[in-house]
Amino acid sequence: MKTVLVTDHVFPNLDPENAVLEGIGTLREAGSVKDAELLELARDADAVLNCYRPLSANIVEAMRNCRIIARYGIGVDTIPLEVATSRGIQVTNVPDYCIEEVADHGLALILAFTRGIIRGLDQTRGGGWDVKSLRPLHRQRGQTLGLVGFGRIARALAHRATALGYEIIVSDPFLSDEAVRTGGARAVDLDTLFKESDVVSLHAPLTSKTRHMVNAERLATMRPGAMLVNTSRGGLVDYEAVVTALRDGTLGGAGLDVLETEPPVAGSTPIGEVPNLVVTPHLAFYSEQALVELQRKAAEQIRAVLEGRAPDYPVNTI
Repeated sequence: MKTVLVTDHVFPNLDPENAVLEGIGTLREAGSVKDAELLELARDADAVLNCYRPLSANIVEAMRNCRIIARYGIGVDTIPLEVATSRGIQVTNVPDYCIEEVADHGLALILAFTRGIIRGLDQTRGGGWDVKSLRPLHRQRGQTLGLVGFGRIARALAHRATALGYEIIVSDPFLSDEAVRTGGARAVDLDTLFKESDVVSLHAPLTSKTRHMVNAERLATMRPGAMLVNTSRGGLVDYEAVVTALRDGTLGGAGLDVLETEPPVAGSTPIGEVPNLVVTPHLAFYSEQALVELQRKAAEQIRAVLEGRAPDYPVNTI
């Protein structure tokens, strides 16, 4: 039996993984060990399941038997990809889980602001009842939704927003204009997207080039009253710049499901003190169905590699 190390997880149990790996692998949970202990656990593991815990280059370099690191999720920024590749370790992700959930969450945040639900809730909870103070609100039809990135989740959100009458514009350096048009949207450059959108929704990976792509300078180019939504990666947004823009009215609203540091650092700007800001605790991915799908598909990548088959979702080339 092969040893499959689970570096960390957020699931009620590991029953789906055990079912998939029955007869070939035995799970070993690392728990809340320090990096030095994790390195020792990883040294002889045949495969690794990784959720949120960053794996250092030293840990990956110490792996003597590992054939695959399977990420519970879409992004692989917790894994030193070049190091893994140099050691012949396959890295996989699960790019097609929680698509519906994140798209639904993004639309929920958009509607919460554009229909005045957030401000209206604050008002009635404080004993108020004055629709005049919530003006102006505009109908959805005819508004412009700008999508930064046009992968599976962004396309699912575009489908939902199109049904409400939004015009969809997209900035994605990896897609041709024709590919964007085929997806029912209009391709624009990033600067144009921020200038023309009533709502900007982020769906880009976090890299050295995209970190803090939403900063004070870019926020200053947005339409008065425009809204920002981020259900992708917290590091795409300069949070303090968003706070400043909300307080001075440059930005009409922000719905953030992810932050650069999670949970927020004690002593940082209290979320409840920032006007027109809604922060949800990184829950856009979540439904009971999505969790089981994620666990099962991540484990299936490990079984495939351990059995000498190609995984469904390779991130690197071995």
